Amino acid sequence: MMHYAGSFFIACLFIVIINIFYMRSYVYKEADLYHFTPSTTLTQIDQGILHEEGHTFSLTPELAEHLDQTTVGLQLLNPQFKEVLRYNVPTDTATVYSPNTIIELYENDAVTTFVETISIVETPYTALLFYHPDQVKRTLYTSDTKKVSAAYNMYWLLGMNVMVLLMISYIYTYSISRPIHRITNRIVLLSEGDYQTKEPGRGIYAVVEKAMNQLSIQLAASRKASEEADAMREEWISNLSHDIKTPLTSMMGYGELLGEACDDMSEEERQHYKEVIVKKGTYIETLLADLNLTTRLKHSDHFLQCEPVNLIQEIKRDLIDVLNSPRLLNQDHTVAFTHTHDVVSVKLDKSLFKRALLNLVYNSFVHNEAPVSVNVHVDSRDEHWVTIHIDDNGVGVSDQELDHIFTRYYRGTHTQAKSEGSGLGMAIAKDIVEAHEGRIKAEKSPLGGLKITIHLRRIPSNETLS
Repeated sequence: MMHYAGSFFIACLFIVIINIFYMRSYVYKEADLYHFTPSTTLTQIDQGILHEEGHTFSLTPELAEHLDQTTVGLQLLNPQFKEVLRYNVPTDTATVYSPNTIIELYENDAVTTFVETISIVETPYTALLFYHPDQVKRTLYTSDTKKVSAAYNMYWLLGMNVMVLLMISYIYTYSISRPIHRITNRIVLLSEGDYQTKEPGRGIYAVVEKAMNQLSIQLAASRKASEEADAMREEWISNLSHDIKTPLTSMMGYGELLGEACDDMSEEERQHYKEVIVKKGTYIETLLADLNLTTRLKHSDHFLQCEPVNLIQEIKRDLIDVLNSPRLLNQDHTVAFTHTHDVVSVKLDKSLFKRALLNLVYNSFVHNEAPVSVNVHVDSRDEHWVTIHIDDNGVGVSDQELDHIFTRYYRGTHTQAKSEGSGLGMAIAKDIVEAHEGRIKAEKSPLGGLKITIHLRRIPSNETLS
C-alpha cells in the first residue's frame, strides 16, 4: 500500500511542478498573450482618414475594408470630445464625451474600447476603437500588490499542493488497496484452513469477494466430506480387517487340527473342518472381489460387455435366483414383481446388472428383521427411459444414513445389530448403474422402509434381444 501510494504521489507531484513552471514561464510571462494593442489598426487609421474642407472627415476605401474585415468600430472625436466621424459604431454610442465618460468606457462589458490620440493637420484628435468581447476582452483588477505577491508565494503554493496531493493520494490508495488487503487476508486464511465467509464490500472487487465466499463454502464442504470419508474409511478398514482376521483365525485353527495326526478324529469331523475352511475362504474371496470390482468401476469405463436384452425377463431370472438362495431358507421374506409392459429393451452387462440388483434386494433382507416384503416394479411408459422401483416395508433408514447410503465404505444398518459385509454393496450397485449411463437414487418408501429408483436408457424394441 505504501509503495503504491508513494508512486501515485510522486506522479501527481511531477505533474504539479510541470504545471507551475509552465504557468510561470509561458502563461504569465510579459508577452502578447495578455497584452493586446491595436497597433495594426492604428497604423491604418493614421493613413486612412481624409481631412476635407469644412472640418469634415472621411475614410479611404482601404481603411473601410480593414474595419469591415476586423469588425472594428471607429469613432473620431475633436479636441472638445465631440464626434466628427463614426464607422461600425454601436447605435447607442454617445456623440459627446467628457473625460469621465471616456474612462467609463473601459468598464463597459458589452464592448471592449481602446482610446488613442492621433494627429490630423497638427491637431490632436481622439480615436475610439470598439471591439466585440468575443474578439478582445478586458478584465480590470484593482489590487494591493504586496498582498498579491504574498498570496502567490512560491513556497506556500508548493506546500499547499503537496498537502493536497498527500491527502488525495491517501484517500485514493486507501480506497483501492483496502479491498486488495481484504482479499489477500482471505487468501491467507483459506491457505490456513479458515473457511469462514465474510460480508463482501462494494466496488470493482465485490465480484471477487463473492466468488471467494463461494470458494470458502465449497472448500468447507469438501473438507467436511473428506473428513467423513476418512472416518468411514478408517472404520471400514477396521471392520474389514476384523472380518478377514476372524475367518483367517478359524481357517488357521482348523488347518492345524487337520494337519495333526489325531487318531481319535472321525471322518465326519474332518469333513466339517474342511467345510468351515472352504466357507471362510469363500467369504474372504468375496470381500477381495468386491474391492477389485469397485476399483475397476471407479477407474475404468471399458470393461462392460453390454448386449440388448429384455429387461423384464432378466429381472425375473434374477429374482428367482434370489428366492432360491440359501440365504433366504427358513425365512419368511417375500418378493413381488410387477411391470407395465412385457418387453422392455435395454443394453446391459447381464452379469453386472444382476450383481447390482441382488445387492439392492439383499440389502433389504440383511438390514431388516424377518419377515420383509420387497416390491420390484418396472415402469416402461416413458419413450426413452425405463424406471425400476425397489421398495421394502422394513424399518426404514435415518436421514443421515440416507445421505450416505451409496457412499463407499459406509456400513449403515436399519437395526441395532452389527452389519456384516464389505460396506461396498450399495456403492457397487450405484457404480454399475452409472456405468450403464443410468441414474439411481434412494428415498424413504411409502411402505415404511427404503425405496431405490433406477433409470435406464431404452433402446428400440426391434433390436435383437438375447
